[in-house]
Amino acid sequence: MKNYFQLSILRSLSLLIVLFIAVSFRTHAAQQYEIDPNLDESIKWYIGATGKVDDGKAKTLLETAALTKDPLAVMWIARVYSTGRMGYPADKDKAKAIARGVIADVEKLAEQRVPEATFLMGTAYAEGLAKKENPQEAVEWYRRAAKLGNVLAQHNLGNAYASGTGVEQSDELAVKWWLMAAEQGDAIPQYQLGVMYETGKGVTKDLDRAKNWYQLSAEKGYGKAKTALSRLNRIHRLNR
Repeated sequence: MKNYFQLSILRSLSLLIVLFIAVSFRTHAAQQYEIDPNLDESIKWYIGATGKVDDGKAKTLLETAALTKDPLAVMWIARVYSTGRMGYPADKDKAKAIARGVIADVEKLAEQRVPEATFLMGTAYAEGLAKKENPQEAVEWYRRAAKLGNVLAQHNLGNAYASGTGVEQSDELAVKWWLMAAEQGDAIPQYQLGVMYETGKGVTKDLDRAKNWYQLSAEKGYGKAKTALSRLNRIHRLNR
């Protein structure tokens, strides 16, 4: 009986060691992988984290990154063709064909908890890029990436809660995730937070906060925020 318990303990310890090594390997792999600097800069110009939204600069940097055959940059090319982002023409068939060539590499990096790859897996399931469209699966990948700090995953998770796509609709949770993205400089969630504070959805109505968020987004060149800010300023002048 004593030998049986000793053997059980040894087996349990062995299993724990194997699990520890596996987790350590995945963490190390994620730490070792560095996003292409041109892709990283492209995303910052695309969302406005540089201080301005500039699709032209974002596009040039993305294409430079994709020339290296980096799978995440190539998957981003698929993503922009998917719905016509970043000044690209919308071409769903082309987007799917590009995605099929790199999806295995993207998924492998996502399994290693590389944030950008994890976000792109969410896009794959959300938009049917080399994966069958599945809103629930998209949300799960976005959630993983959002928890790893990926700004566009936080942005898209906020979108999912706002619309109830793949999750139960919740204005409060939309605000939560948009706030995380907005604090990282993403212009569109900044605008969306302005809308939420102006309308009192998911938060207590507060026109001053709405104006502040619109202002941040407008300064980056986001057109809808400029329009909303002008409207609030006009209302304020009329009420003086």
